[in-house]
Amino acid sequence: MRALTAPRRRVGVLGLIVAAAAVGAALGGAQAASAHDSLVSATPAADATVSAAADVTLTFSANLLGADGGNEVIVVGPDARHYETDCTALAGPALTTPVELGPAGDYQVTWRAVSSDGHPVSGTYRFTYAPAAGAPVATGSAASPCASVASQQAEAALDATAPAAAPSGLVIGLSVGGLAVIVVGVVVVLLVRPRRKDDAGDE
Repeated sequence: MRALTAPRRRVGVLGLIVAAAAVGAALGGAQAASAHDSLVSATPAADATVSAAADVTLTFSANLLGADGGNEVIVVGPDARHYETDCTALAGPALTTPVELGPAGDYQVTWRAVSSDGHPVSGTYRFTYAPAAGAPVATGSAASPCASVASQQAEAALDATAPAAAPSGLVIGLSVGGLAVIVVGVVVVLLVRPRRKDDAGDE
């Protein structure tokens, strides 16, 4: 049997290259589709030391969704008490929670946000409060001022019908890549088949 002709070798190489590109596109699509919004900046910043703070503001990489109860920033002081004075407000990519800080020490910020793709993201960080001498000291509270609101929203969400989950990034990426591989296979078969007939006639 004769060796593969140059055209057939080129077709085989082309098929391998396109198939590899399709797999790469599938993995890249999965990674891109699964990426959620991320925290870009915070005020006060993580590990910063501040002498005053009227609010905590977090800015994300895209506009967040205004889902009820989904966006929340809580601030807990060194005495384990809450120092938020009102519920978290959403403005585009930013979440802002007003605060009145209490004793000096480390404060923990815990946040949760609804990403622009509909998925929740969350995190936590700390900053240090070092007020000037004689600065007023807030007493804080045992629970977040919006705890009751969040609880009511959570109960209402349980009674509602849950929306169908969106396909994951991995599923989308693999689906696209799989379709591309199938198309490549069909093209390669169509290109190779005429050469096989010619070879059979020459033998």
